[in-house]
Amino acid sequence: MINKIKKFSVENKKYRHLYLSLIFLLFLFMDMGIVIMTALDSNFQSTINKPESYSWLQLINSYLIAKTIFMPTLLAVITSRVADIENRGDMWKVLKTSGWTMEEIFDIKFLSIFLKYIIFQILEGILLVLVGRKVGITMPIPVERLTVTLISIIAISFAIMTIHYFLAMRYENQLIGLALSVCGSLSGIIGILLPFGISRFILYSYYAHLISTEFVKTGKDQWGLKLVPMRLYPLLVSALLGIFVFVWSRRKLKKLDF
Repeated sequence: MINKIKKFSVENKKYRHLYLSLIFLLFLFMDMGIVIMTALDSNFQSTINKPESYSWLQLINSYLIAKTIFMPTLLAVITSRVADIENRGDMWKVLKTSGWTMEEIFDIKFLSIFLKYIIFQILEGILLVLVGRKVGITMPIPVERLTVTLISIIAISFAIMTIHYFLAMRYENQLIGLALSVCGSLSGIIGILLPFGISRFILYSYYAHLISTEFVKTGKDQWGLKLVPMRLYPLLVSALLGIFVFVWSRRKLKKLDF
């Protein structure tokens, strides 16, 4: 156990020159930028504390749209950078001759970046609440929905990260994972416009599946927001898929000679 902790510490020291913190910070600004744009919108401000406006959920919904657009790229970038650091100078062989097994390399690298991502996600959740209070929302925070949403986002990101992590570890050309992330973002956006029966098969659209409200017609040329039940399948399906891909990738890469 102590040996694994030491290796985990060594792995994290290698990331100092990868500027992962700056990358996370950049995407945090983009995510929060969309939330702030929603919060400062005149229509949002005019009904900010009316019960039927679901102000907190509107902010969360805009945050989920930001996740659909930006998150695949973030996950592809950070996984490609931590894998590519070993491609330089053929460091894979150096690690293996230094007593690292392929399983240890796989586990420690993934755990290191996933823990960093979780910290990033928690920070964004806190900032989301702060933005809401700062722009004038005085209504109670929907703690249960917000908690389920954040946990579901982490589960979806876990599943997507395992896919990009495998590609980054398997192929030296990191453009493969980055190209998939662009296609993933586009498929996620398209999935928003498709019926749920179809978009359920598009993992990258699962962030948008967490949206808690929908527009309903209340009269001629009048629309209102309707609260929808919390959807738990994005959390459950993503967690199961992520575990499967992680275990499969671990076994697959063990057989490869780096």
